[in-house]
Amino acid sequence: MNFFIIVTCVTLVIGVLGLIYEPDRRFGYEAYFSPLIFGLIGVVPSFVTYSKREPTLRQMMIRKIFQLFVLEAMILSFGYGMDIMYGPMMFAVAGAVFAVFLLVHFFSYAIDYREATRLNAELKLFQER
Repeated sequence: MNFFIIVTCVTLVIGVLGLIYEPDRRFGYEAYFSPLIFGLIGVVPSFVTYSKREPTLRQMMIRKIFQLFVLEAMILSFGYGMDIMYGPMMFAVAGAVFAVFLLVHFFSYAIDYREATRLNAELKLFQER
C-alpha cells in the first residue's frame, strides 16, 4: 500500500511542480510511461528493508533512512537524466518526496497502531471467555 501511495503522490507532486516551473512544456505519448517508471523507481528502494530475520527497531530505522536516500537519488537522477526536472525544481521535488515519504510512513504507522490496538482488545476479550 505504501508503494501505491508514494508513487501516486510523487507523480502528483512532479506534475504540480512542472506546472509551476514549466507551464508551457508539452509532452508526447511517452509521458504516459512516466508513472510506470516512477513506480518501478519507487519499488526498488523497498528491497533495502528486506531481511530474512526480524530487524531491531534501530536497524529498521536505519534501513528506512537508507531507503529514503536511495528513493531520492533514483527519482532525482531519473528526472534529471530524462530532462524532466532541473535546477530549483529538483530541490522542490526532493523536499516533496521527503514530505510524502514521511506522511506515508506516519499514516501507515497510525493505521497499523489502530489495527494492533483493535486486535489486542479482541484477544483480551477472547482470553477472558
